[in-house]
Amino acid sequence: MRPTLTAHELRVLELVSLGRTHQEIAAELTLTPKGVTPTVSRAIRKLGARNAPHAVLLACRAGLLDGRPQRHGDHAGFTAHQRRGETPCDACVQGELDYQAERRRIRRENATSGLLTASQSAHGAPVARPAPDPADGHTAAAT
Repeated sequence: MRPTLTAHELRVLELVSLGRTHQEIAAELTLTPKGVTPTVSRAIRKLGARNAPHAVLLACRAGLLDGRPQRHGDHAGFTAHQRRGETPCDACVQGELDYQAERRRIRRENATSGLLTASQSAHGAPVARPAPDPADGHTAAAT
């Protein structure tokens, strides 16, 4: 039988699973640190756990928590939303846009920087060829 936890208890338990202190949880959820303790205690009692880490384990086993930290505001958070079939949150969409912009910037820098290889032509003059782009996963054919 699956224990029934409120959304608030699940959120607090998720933050506990991330290693957050009661003070950090309180700040994130706009509670007082003393308000976090009874919520954790209720979750522990409902799950039949001995302590908070045991409650996290039991919640994961019961399928109430997926056991992995939820990421938001970056590329990993964006792809996690997609894997779960969700519409990505605004923070994750912005994180994905930032990630893509950074990848484009790195590719441009690699194409225009000193990452050009020089080989000798038949006349001894160096011939510049673009270096392989590590982002592509391809290597340039040597001639």
